[in-house]
Parts: sequence; structure tokens; C-alpha cells
Amino acid sequence: MAIVKMKKLSVIGLQEEREAILRDLMSLGAVEISCANDKLQDEEWQQLVVRDGDEIRATEKDKELSRVQQAIGLINKYSEFKPSAFQVRRDIKEEEFDVLRSETDGYKAQTEEILELYEKLNHEQQLENAANSQIFALNPWINYELPLEEKTTDRLNIELGVFPPNTDVKALERELEEESYPCFLEEISKDKEQLYASFYYFKEDEDDVLDKLKKAGLSKPTFTDAPGTVTEVIERCKEDIEVHVAKKEQIIGQIAEKATYKEALENYHDILILDRDESQIRSNLVNTAKAFEFDGYVPAVAMPDVEKSLSEYFCSYEFSEPEEDDDVPTKLKLSKFLSPMEFIMKLYSLPNYREVDPTAIASIFYIIFFGIMFGDVGYGLMLIAGSLFAIKKFNIVEGAAGQLMKIIFYSGFSSIIWGFMFGSIFGDLIQVTGSTFFDKSIIIKPLWLDPGKEPMAFLAFSCGIGVVHLFIGMGIQAYQQIKQGKFLDACNDVFIWYAIVIGAIMWLFGGSVSPSLPVIGKWMVIVGLILAIILPIFIAKGAGKALGLWNIYSGLSGQLSDILSYSRLLGLGLASTSIAGVFNFLASMGGKTVVGVIMFIVIVLLGHLLNFAINALGAFVHSCRLQYVEFFGKFYEGEGREFNPFDRKTKYINII
Repeated sequence: MAIVKMKKLSVIGLQEEREAILRDLMSLGAVEISCANDKLQDEEWQQLVVRDGDEIRATEKDKELSRVQQAIGLINKYSEFKPSAFQVRRDIKEEEFDVLRSETDGYKAQTEEILELYEKLNHEQQLENAANSQIFALNPWINYELPLEEKTTDRLNIELGVFPPNTDVKALERELEEESYPCFLEEISKDKEQLYASFYYFKEDEDDVLDKLKKAGLSKPTFTDAPGTVTEVIERCKEDIEVHVAKKEQIIGQIAEKATYKEALENYHDILILDRDESQIRSNLVNTAKAFEFDGYVPAVAMPDVEKSLSEYFCSYEFSEPEEDDDVPTKLKLSKFLSPMEFIMKLYSLPNYREVDPTAIASIFYIIFFGIMFGDVGYGLMLIAGSLFAIKKFNIVEGAAGQLMKIIFYSGFSSIIWGFMFGSIFGDLIQVTGSTFFDKSIIIKPLWLDPGKEPMAFLAFSCGIGVVHLFIGMGIQAYQQIKQGKFLDACNDVFIWYAIVIGAIMWLFGGSVSPSLPVIGKWMVIVGLILAIILPIFIAKGAGKALGLWNIYSGLSGQLSDILSYSRLLGLGLASTSIAGVFNFLASMGGKTVVGVIMFIVIVLLGHLLNFAINALGAFVHSCRLQYVEFFGKFYEGEGREFNPFDRKTKYINII
């Protein structure tokens, strides 16, 4: 696998052909148009050109797009139509799309119809909320019997007030009486936060009475004035609420009837996206009075198509090789089988344009590691079944979701293969079922080893495959260094550690294969260590020439740490099968009884579902970690900028 070779593209064209050229390039979807900031910061260019762009038009399209999205959302919410969890685009031919573009006025009118209904719905909801608030505010006054509009007599004022809950209204009444301000206070109700009371006083004492009561914590009630008693007002509010609810249901029904507009509005949505993107991309262009100019990047394989499109116009264009300091975007060239693994790479970072693409190697090891850590035939079948169901049910064939489903599908096959190697089918479910309910001893032998019975062999295998993985990463590092003319650096950073690690393995374990291997291994280690001391003298500068011994220490500790990181293959591999075995054992404790059968079914289903979820997540995360930390740590720079062509980024329709 490799990174797609890119070419720089420079285009100068006439203003009258600008829109047509941009539209053709958008249809082609093979040109990334670069930002014009660098040119506009150059004094020479500043004297010749100005930035293109129509921010006002782009903003208008964005606003209309937001309204259309709201209208589609209302149809999805209130109609019987329920959108799929994953959006699948409808195929539509180019000429059909051109016809749709001519019908935007009708789409806009449909959008306005739905949003006007929504405004009415909001109005009724506000009135309903106001009535509910009125009821809530009046409930504490339910025992007040006078009509609310009766607030005065010939000589008295009648008011309602709210006091702190610990207020003693009778003591307050006596204080006013002693100060020659007769006032009658009556507690209506009380809760933890407030005391609700009515009070009568003479009109001529109004200022003094209210001043005294305010000092005691008086505040006015929150409900609005309304004629009638509290009970009568509450009943009227309830009747109003019924009316508002009925009107809301009627409006919701009218919105639901607009479900027939859905496809048209989705078309309008994507038309607006294209119009907005056309307006926004123009800010990457620079203009003179009669011409425009832009630069960009094109995959080399797409040059003939781009050239054919541009040759139809009176414009000048040039393809050239990217320069060393150019910010060249990255586009991965992957086979159909490995293309889903781009999802895993993007979780970390795409390779930059000038380095080796490790996607193929990382993908193969990712699938292997996932299978080892999740090695169970039954769980693998669940992964395959779940991914196929999601793909078929929701028609997930593109985008990140489609890539993830395919990765899960591949990982399921890997889990099945390693499950047979370890002899695990939902742990030991078949064996436990046979012995518990049929009094038969069923033996399922692993094709290779049982991790629970031979953990040390499994650990040796885990570390061994880790060495292979790390050595491949180091080999890529050496390749890149040699390509840059740094052969001695490759020897110092990679080849001597090949000799030291392989030599140490032969020295310690080679005797079981051949008596001569430990001797060869010992000398490989000695030569490697000597070179680790000598090579920095020729490579490093200054004090770095004397750091050979430190390099040996850091290298040995680093290599050992990296290799031992692969013991997680053992840990998670044992975890999934061991936990499955525990659940199987617990399920069998009920025996052959009816209760035991029910207990067996419930524990097996819930237990294995839980084990599946936890260990599938663990296998996914740790398989990624072994790529991102151990493997990529040997050579990978990353920080690649994804190739972002000017194309039709539609959501609902796929224009053919």
C-alpha cells in the first residue's frame, strides 16, 4: 500500500467562466483548492489581486440550510416516518439533479409552510405553559374565597402577600395594632419556603402598613390578576389548557401530513450545501478585474480527467511536482479489502505525504491481535452476525460507520480462527452443557494450545509476535533513514538492536534447538553492544559522541518494555475465555431442575453478553494501542493532512 502521488495545480481563468469551471471541478471531485492566504501576504501579489469570495451569499445559504434542517427534523419528529440510524444516500443522475435545481422556489415554500406551523405550535405551547404557570402560582391560594378582583372597599384595601415561612402573622398584626395601624392578617397556606396570607388595612394607613410589612418580608404574589375566585380561575386555566393541547395535536397532525415533502426538502438541503460550498470555496481564489487564479493539489492518476475538464475553457493551467516545503495533503491508496482500515489510521493520524504508509502492515497485525485477545468461536460469530445485520439493516456501505462495520466483520473471522486454535466456543459452554444436562463428557481439543493451561507458552508466543511486530516497525525506520542517506543512523538505531535482541534470544533459548546457537547468539550480543558504543562517535555531535553506554541502557530497557507490552495479548486472551468459563460454571449450579434450566439460560445469555461487550471493547482498544504506541513509536511521524477535494459533500443524495 502507498500514499497517492500528488501534483500541484495552478489555474488562471476568465471571470465569466469562473462559475462554470468551479462547478465542473466540484462534479469531478478530484481537486483540492488551496487557501490563498500565502499569496495575499506577499507584497507583489497584494498589488495585483484581491481575495475572491461571497461571504454574504454563503451566510444566506447557511441560514436557509438551517431552516431546511429544522423542517426535516420536524417531519422526522412528528410524522410516522422514522429516520434510519445511519443515513444512506439516494442515487440520482446528473440531469435529474439539474432539474431539481430549477425547483428551489417550491422547496423554499414547502419549508416555510412547515416552519409556520411550527411557530403556531410554539405559540400554543407558550399559552399552555402560561396557563400551567398560573395554576402553579394559584395553588397555594386555593383556600382564599374572595374574588381576586375585589381589592378595595370604601375604607379598606384588600391584598394578598407572601412572607417568609417562619413569620408569625398574628404577632405582626398585634405590632401594627400597638402602633395605631389596625390591620387584619390571615394565613391562607404555608410550605417550606413561604407563607401565603391576605391582609386588610385602612386606606389612610397604606404607606405605613406596607412599609412595616415589607420590613417583615412581604412580597407580592406571582400570578396575574384575573376575575373570579382562585378556584374559578384555576378551572378556567384547565379549560384553556385543554384547548391549547387540542390545537397542538391538530398542528402536529398538519406537520405529519407534510411528510410527503421530506424527499423534496432533502433534495433542497443538498442543493443548498452545494451552493454554499461553491460560495465558500471562492474565498480560496484571488481576482483581478477580468481574471481569477487558484492553486491546489490533484492526485496524479486524476490528472487526465482534470486536464480534460479544464481544456474545455479558455484558461491556463499547469501541473507540477510539489516542493519540499509544500503542505501536501495525504490520500491513501488501499485495496478494497484494506480500505476500511483507514478508519483505524484516522483515529491516530494519517501519514504525512513524504513518509511510508504503514496501513497495510498495521491492519494485518490489528486483525491478528484482535483475534488473539478475543479468541472465541462464539464471540467471533456474534461479531460477524452483528456487523452483517447492521450493514444489511441500515445499508451501511460508506463513511466511517461502514468502515467500522467491516473492521468488526474482519475481526470476527480472526476471533473464530483463534477460537479454534484455543479450543474456546463461548468458553467451555458445550462441555458444561453436556456434563450438566446430558451426563456426557464432551472434549473439545484446541488446535494449538489452551491459554488457561499453558500460560507460559502463550506468554512466549505473545512476546514473540511482539518482537516480529516491533522489528517490522524498526525496519521501516531503517528504510526511511537509508533513503535519506543516513546508513550509519540506521545501523545505530535498528540493525545493532536486531543483532542484540535476536542474539539474546538465541543465547538464552537456542540450546534446545542446536548447541551452536547460544554461542552465535552470545557473539551477536557482544558485537551489537560494541557497535552501540562505537557508532555514536561517528554519528553524534559534541557530547553525544560519548553517550554510547547510555544508549545501551536506554535501548535495552526500552526494547524490553516494548516487548513486554505484548503480554496484554496473554492478559486479554485469558480474560475473555476465563470469564466465559466462570459464567458457564455459575449457570450450571442449578443442575437439571426446571429452575436450573431457567437459571442456566438467563446466566448464560446475560453473562456472555456482558463478557462479549467488555472484552470486545478491550480487544478493540488494546489492538489499537499496540499499533499506535509500540509499532508507530518506532518510525511513524504522522500528522498528515487529509486530502480534501472540492466535491459534492451531499448528505441525502449521491449524484451520479
